[in-house]
Amino acid sequence: MLLGAAGIAGLLAFWTLMAFWLRDGGGVISRLPTPAAVAAELLEYAGADLWRDLAASLEVFLAGWAIGCVGAAVCGIMIGRSRIFAGLFGPVIEALRPVSSIAWVPLAVVWFGFGFTSKIFLVGLAVFLVVVVYAIDGSRRIPGDLERTASMLGMTPMQRFGALVLPGAMTEILIGARVALMSGWGTVIVAELVAADFGLGAHLISVQQSYDVAAVMATMVCFGIAGFIMNAAFTILEARLIPWRAE
Repeated sequence: MLLGAAGIAGLLAFWTLMAFWLRDGGGVISRLPTPAAVAAELLEYAGADLWRDLAASLEVFLAGWAIGCVGAAVCGIMIGRSRIFAGLFGPVIEALRPVSSIAWVPLAVVWFGFGFTSKIFLVGLAVFLVVVVYAIDGSRRIPGDLERTASMLGMTPMQRFGALVLPGAMTEILIGARVALMSGWGTVIVAELVAADFGLGAHLISVQQSYDVAAVMATMVCFGIAGFIMNAAFTILEARLIPWRAE
């Protein structure tokens, strides 16, 4: 924690020096507000529409993230445990993964319009394409001797799934879900930049159009803090759900 605090303090000091240097025409970027100016904008935003926008963005993110994680877990386990599903759907997923979430925006608007559904679709797809890889890998990493032992003990396929496959895959799925937190949260920005009346992304494009650099950076700070808190909370949850990973 001390090293982290020292790193943040050093970054703020460097940022302050750069802001004063660029203000006097010392570089190409002529508009770099000081940390104090960004903090003032952040406090002003917190006293106005921050909590409404944050709630709107979190609603989109959590819905899309949950749908993407559940869908990826089901599809990933099916692909990982079945050669038929792997042959049918494995190449499709590998072909979709390199396509950026930004490229899906026009199609989402055409299919679902500018409402809530299109934003959930974009976030859910971004999360799905991350988590499904971990789900496939986790379902394939079940040790063969454990599976043979379960068969010798007379366990049914459903019992083997509940005792071996699901716990083994869940470790990787939760790791993928944590990785997908950031990709999904970043996709919220993209979705709200395109079409949204409320949300952090909508506020970001609004202040950008007025060339208010301090407000733009304050909104970016809000995104960063929210992502940091979600990642920390999920780390604690992950430790409780899969304690055997640490052991």
